[in-house]
Amino acid sequence: MKKPVKKILATIGAVIGLLVLLCGIFIAKIHFETSKMSPLKTQKVIDGVVAVQDKFVNLFLIENGSSYIAVDAGNTADHIQHELQVLGIDPKTVTSVFLTHSDADHTGALELFYNAVIYLSKAEEQMINGQTHRFLFLKNKFKGKYELLEDNQLLNLSGLRVKAISTPGHTPGSMCFLINDTFLFTGDSMGLKNGKTTEFNDLFNMDTQTQKISLKKLADLPAAAYIFTAHYGFTVQGQDPFSTWKK
Repeated sequence: MKKPVKKILATIGAVIGLLVLLCGIFIAKIHFETSKMSPLKTQKVIDGVVAVQDKFVNLFLIENGSSYIAVDAGNTADHIQHELQVLGIDPKTVTSVFLTHSDADHTGALELFYNAVIYLSKAEEQMINGQTHRFLFLKNKFKGKYELLEDNQLLNLSGLRVKAISTPGHTPGSMCFLINDTFLFTGDSMGLKNGKTTEFNDLFNMDTQTQKISLKKLADLPAAAYIFTAHYGFTVQGQDPFSTWKK
């Protein structure tokens, strides 16, 4: 084998080795960050709200008469289906799914909710139509039709009032949902530590500085009685979780 060829092969090998090393480091960081998370166990959390745990993430079901609306759709369809069976909830009774954003751990079980209308922030559509990448060359995607929501848009779903609140930072179109002026579902727009609001894990945020602005926006809104996150459980407004973010 000629020396130039050997050098080329050695260079290619070194590049591949470096890429493998970097991927290994990144995967280790992901594992470390997810190990910090503390989602709720699958259970009825309070009257009207059910948490469904899927590894390190929660989706939430809000009772609406004999049906439910969902906030997010979990990570794995098989696991979510099992958890719903444990709860005695038929996926076909879920009539709406409100996605806080389009990451895979929030859209993984959408296929289970075949009777539901899917709602997504208009600003988040760029994440699933190929316009904006999530990480380097990785893109978000999910199958199915969906309806787009604007900031501050209000929906009335058979008595449940849902307000869409744009909170970019984790992704460009991250959105929170305030239901009946009582339950605020924040997805990955915030974390919780000792009952206080924090930024979400910086490794997973696309723009943490923008998320800080969004948290100040949430802090200035009329207080919701309960605040539910996707990865760090929930808190009650009596603990004043946004105290450090108020102007």
